[in-house]
Amino acid sequence: MVSSTFKNLPAEKQSRIRQALLTEFSQYPLAEAQVARIVKNANIARGAFYKYFEDLTDAYNYEFGIAMIDIHRTMPEQPTADNINAYVDSIRRFISETEERGYRQLVKLHYQYNEGFLGSRPTVIHEDGSGPIQWAMTVLYHQTVRDIVLDPTSMDPRIEQLRTILKKVN
Repeated sequence: MVSSTFKNLPAEKQSRIRQALLTEFSQYPLAEAQVARIVKNANIARGAFYKYFEDLTDAYNYEFGIAMIDIHRTMPEQPTADNINAYVDSIRRFISETEERGYRQLVKLHYQYNEGFLGSRPTVIHEDGSGPIQWAMTVLYHQTVRDIVLDPTSMDPRIEQLRTILKKVN
């Protein structure tokens, strides 16, 4: 978890460090990332890096988390039977936002390497009556995004495939 020391840095310095993290984690899988390159690009001391982050994994989780919050800000909160088209269409916005905000390579390396390196967590079990459908919609949605990030040329057929199956489920 990013330290309070980092959170209290001037915005310009935080931005410079975040840009160095984004550059590193967009060019190298987490297993190959180096603190030395980050501190050089951020123009900070190596000791400062460890005042801000526990280790490279902590720094990666911080930067990836910021990227996901930034990209998801325009998305519907959850897929439902009433917002299938809006939710499925938001995939295009998500892909576009990853590109526009400079996160495409970060997300691609996450799916290619870092997700497996960091380990997986189980999906959430929804306790209400729509739980199984909510779970299925969310899993299918995220798999579609993953597939498109890994193969951008497949966006249109994958989006239509998702839209078709979600309409059948509901």
